[in-house]
Amino acid sequence: MKPVRIDITHIPFSRYGAYLSVTRDEGKDGEGPAKKLVIHSVRRRFEEGPLMELTFGAGDGEDFTCTAAPEALTVENQHGSAVLWLRDDDTLGIESRGLDLCLRLRHWGYGTETGAGTFRMISGTMSLYTSFAVAKGRADLSGPQYKSEAGNLRDAKTRLAVRCVDGQILLSLTVRHAAPKGPVLPIQPGDEIAAVRAEWEDFLGRLPEETGGAGDFPVVTWYNLWSSFVRAEGIYRYDTMLMSKKGMSSTWSWDHCFNALAMAHLTDPQAARRIAMDQFSAPFWLQDGSGVLPDMWNPDLEIRWGTTKPPIHGWCFGLLMDRFRFDRDTLTEVYGWLESWTRWWTETSDTDGDGIPDYPQGCDSGWDNSTLFDAGYFMETPDLPAFLVLQMKTLARIAEKLAPYPAFEGKAAAWNAEADAMLARLIEHSWNGERFVAKRSGSHECDEQPTSLLSLMPLVLGELLPQDIRDKLVLVLERDFLTDNGLATEMPESPKYRANGYWRGPIWAPSTYLLVDGLRRGGYERLARTVAERYCRMSAERAKGNYENFDALCGTGLCAPGYTWSASVYMLLHWEYEC
Repeated sequence: MKPVRIDITHIPFSRYGAYLSVTRDEGKDGEGPAKKLVIHSVRRRFEEGPLMELTFGAGDGEDFTCTAAPEALTVENQHGSAVLWLRDDDTLGIESRGLDLCLRLRHWGYGTETGAGTFRMISGTMSLYTSFAVAKGRADLSGPQYKSEAGNLRDAKTRLAVRCVDGQILLSLTVRHAAPKGPVLPIQPGDEIAAVRAEWEDFLGRLPEETGGAGDFPVVTWYNLWSSFVRAEGIYRYDTMLMSKKGMSSTWSWDHCFNALAMAHLTDPQAARRIAMDQFSAPFWLQDGSGVLPDMWNPDLEIRWGTTKPPIHGWCFGLLMDRFRFDRDTLTEVYGWLESWTRWWTETSDTDGDGIPDYPQGCDSGWDNSTLFDAGYFMETPDLPAFLVLQMKTLARIAEKLAPYPAFEGKAAAWNAEADAMLARLIEHSWNGERFVAKRSGSHECDEQPTSLLSLMPLVLGELLPQDIRDKLVLVLERDFLTDNGLATEMPESPKYRANGYWRGPIWAPSTYLLVDGLRRGGYERLARTVAERYCRMSAERAKGNYENFDALCGTGLCAPGYTWSASVYMLLHWEYEC
């Protein structure tokens, strides 16, 4: 089997189930990669995740080369080498031969020696304990020092320097909410790394047969997905794929749908259905009694309400129904989830009662700062009714499967009628004869010439959208948004376009896949293939990684590296279009 090489400036180093990851940042202005590794705790989110820095050699650290395989990360320079691996979900192992090393806590905290070769640091900022066990090497805990309000000099001891003894260092560090009890298991690098390799190879064995000439990138992307799972814990009922193990270490109530679709392609049908449903159902275990889903949640038990995400879940489950047969209990449960979620939008988020629901703000749409939301809050954007039409159609499809049971008699026809009525209202309300517009709830003020790709998202309706409307939207899509890398989220010719403007220009995976699917179902297979091929080429050749988003004109990766919805969309397009 050909070795897999991971560039940890593009994809974090981790393993299935682990709550730790290791990254290396790219330098700025041609300086090359940073002379340090960063250890992240993905129990926390965003900027809180980086827990400590790891340097090698004297002073502030010497330069080194870094290579990674799924099972281990190797650091080398002229003085020696070191190997890092994940011993378990919370523990990092390090073996060094010839390289001294230093670990520094990134946030405010304090440390102490707890025994012979054992140390503990407490991150006050992150509320985490890091316990160190140095089996070989000489370790010293120190600094920084600062004065208390009383004028006393205090040593925080958040810097652990470890020097080689007889040319070797062997240590492990464990990060948890509470200090672990009991002895540290003997560190056995060879056996432990081999066990991780076996786990990876088992998952790799579930990769569908390779297609196209994409080189190593599909396997690297498959690693990206495998290594982004965390173990079921707390509010994570099942093993769950995070969006990234650098920065965006949480789950959002639409990102998970694309990961569910990718996992549905595992070669073992039973495992595929189970893991896909684990990912799909994740937000529904937290669904509020009103029907609304949380915006996001993370392993550190944060659940964010007040915003939510768009209702693409019916579309997603419809695709899962195309692949799998679900039993009565599963269909009944999902029906309840989707019905409640749909009613929340139609009854609770239709502020002016005109039959067209609205997004209170951009974050609810998933397109946080799209130019469609420059007009204000509570915007009736055309994507929302389109998603609800697809969700209602899926509810009708589920009800038809459950029709033999009295509780579902007539419900399929009712949902189909409601979907048709919603589509008619969308066209009457938001179609100006040339394109869809977004209107402010209540006043219905609008910009008749929107420059955001979001205004074209009704293309997700595919064949359900009238042909003349489809043709006009496709003309605008191809003329104004299609770049060499795919679909820009803002017209590149727009004065509001920003290369790194979040939803004001960059290419994003979810909009790409939703539109590719809609174009295919709407009869525009050539254009769907063009978009798919350009996205795949950009990811593999220009960005060389799966980022949260991408520069629409030059194709470089932006924001969070190793982002799983981008990885999942790459794999889906790679399989479907052999690109």
